[in-house]
Amino acid sequence: MASTTDPNDLIWVMPAEAAVTSTILILSGGGPAPTTALPPADVVIAADSGLGLAKHLGVEVHLIVGDMDSVDRSQLADAIATGVEVEEHSADKDATDLDLAFQAAIERGAQRIVVAGGGAGRIDHLLGIALLLTDERWSDRTVEWHSGSSVAHVVRDRTLINTRPGDLISIIPASDGTLVSVDDTRWPLDTTPLPRGTTRGISNEALGDTVTIRVQHGVVLAIVTGSDR
Repeated sequence: MASTTDPNDLIWVMPAEAAVTSTILILSGGGPAPTTALPPADVVIAADSGLGLAKHLGVEVHLIVGDMDSVDRSQLADAIATGVEVEEHSADKDATDLDLAFQAAIERGAQRIVVAGGGAGRIDHLLGIALLLTDERWSDRTVEWHSGSSVAHVVRDRTLINTRPGDLISIIPASDGTLVSVDDTRWPLDTTPLPRGTTRGISNEALGDTVTIRVQHGVVLAIVTGSDR
């Protein structure tokens, strides 16, 4: 197993030969490194320069996916020398490296996909990641995104999210006609319409150790940001 060097933010990774592939961690290049604890993963995929994030976090990578236009060449050479699998694509592709990493995760049987990092400070990449997370292609999987001190959860039905009192929680509708109920927050919602583009669900506040979200129709991103991080 591998872990971060910071004992407060441990990241445990199961070996690649795990018998059952359930959780796959995808490391994306750019953007703030996650300061939240990542869940145990059966397989770790680096999307191109996400290999650099793996080195920063001290995480062992099993597969590198992308067109290799931004990855550190010496890090790539070291990874190849240790037997890491590489799935290289042409630069003239019709999908981002992260999208290709999602597809690779699905091919490897992922039931839960966890993304870390990404965005690189570019609005197009940040929006692209948010839309990718909620794509119908993985509607039957659990999907989340760790970036800095925030964790985004894709919610399509009922989900119980771990929080701490004072954590900020924002509900961003990613579909038309969204109906949402939120309990255990300062401003609860009860089968409330959240049309696409509304800011009504932004910056709510968790009251306790969990927040319950029920999506009666549509799909939302529930984003938790730690109050003391």
